[in-house]
Amino acid sequence: MLKKNSLFNLASINLAIITYLAFLYTKELFAQGIFVGIVLSYMNIKSTQIIAKFFTETQRSKSFIFILTILKITVLAGIAIYVLRTLSIDLIGFLVGFSVILIVFILLNQGK
Repeated sequence: MLKKNSLFNLASINLAIITYLAFLYTKELFAQGIFVGIVLSYMNIKSTQIIAKFFTETQRSKSFIFILTILKITVLAGIAIYVLRTLSIDLIGFLVGFSVILIVFILLNQGK
């Protein structure tokens, strides 16, 4: 699991850097949308891993974990809404960036 996690971190960070450099070079809103989607998706997956680790390693009540998960979803949704309203990023690019990291995560967990 540690190897898959470090490979996921490496792939995600490299994708984020590449898309950010593409945005700086082209000044396209699509590239900016991909970058923001990648960063938000990465934050989502890492926070889910932290909550899962917290849940499995400590003896906490399920209601505490539920509240923590709802808080995580609320914060990430708030960030997404704020970014989409204040920055004029491309929504399709945002969805592409968000999906790419999820696909990388799923493929790494499938062992491919």
